[in-house]
Amino acid sequence: MIKKNIKFKDFDGTEGNIDAFFNLTKTECIDLNLQYEDKGGLIGYLKELLANRTEQGEIRQKPAVDFVRKIVEMAYGVRPKEDPTLFLKEDDNGRKYVQRFKQSAAYDAFVFSLLSGEESLDAFVEGIMPEISPEQKKEAENMMKKEGLTNLIEMKPLDA
Repeated sequence: MIKKNIKFKDFDGTEGNIDAFFNLTKTECIDLNLQYEDKGGLIGYLKELLANRTEQGEIRQKPAVDFVRKIVEMAYGVRPKEDPTLFLKEDDNGRKYVQRFKQSAAYDAFVFSLLSGEESLDAFVEGIMPEISPEQKKEAENMMKKEGLTNLIEMKPLDA
């Protein structure tokens, strides 16, 4: 889990900042991988994204922007003050908290910072990934290296 302090100008031009929390569980990572099952999983999708470049050799913007937004929106949640041990992605009525966040100037500022490189996308993705064992980390690194995706997405190891 990571906490990001997002600085932004609201729709009236007033500067503000909020603390936003992002996290993916192991189950959510499995779900994300399954969303790209027809492309060979998340790794296959990322390989396709990197391979399918413009004539100038640049990554196509729409799929890259869509992917960044998907990751941000999947990972966003709130930590209630009355019980900070919880990380909630939906309210008691099943409404996703990210829907409100997406309508804010903070969301716009944060996504733009990831897309512009002002904020490291690799560090963000690494920060939201669930902890894994050193063996799982090594296996994932080897797979990413084999697929030509080193340092694109990293996972943090559990403390030994």
